[in-house]
Amino acid sequence: MFRAHSIHKTSFSTNEIIIFSSATENTGSGYSTTTGKFTAPIDGQYLFVKQICMQSGNYGYTAFVHNNNIVLKSLTGSNLYSCASAQTFLQLSKGDQFWVKATYSRSGFIQDQIEGTTYFAGVLMSY
Repeated sequence: MFRAHSIHKTSFSTNEIIIFSSATENTGSGYSTTTGKFTAPIDGQYLFVKQICMQSGNYGYTAFVHNNNIVLKSLTGSNLYSCASAQTFLQLSKGDQFWVKATYSRSGFIQDQIEGTTYFAGVLMSY
């Protein structure tokens, strides 16, 4: 399992990986705080969760990506500060990679320096 937080940018280019640079939990070291990618240590069913927060008046499109294929897209934003979460279950093979990316170039992402608002997490459910 892993839980990562702390993005250090407020804007991302289209298709840029969102790197959560701090991992408070990272059993098996599957998540890289350098690349922003999770690499499956074993075959299994995984659950991934993300929450993205935006500054007031902004919006952002993000996606879950599995080996360069978009699995799920989501939109966050409104006239007020807002957060939106998404989750997905997925069968991964050992060595498969999974990450979060921006799918539309936009500013307004909240630079999260504390755990709990903008984050990316995953857990092995069964193997």
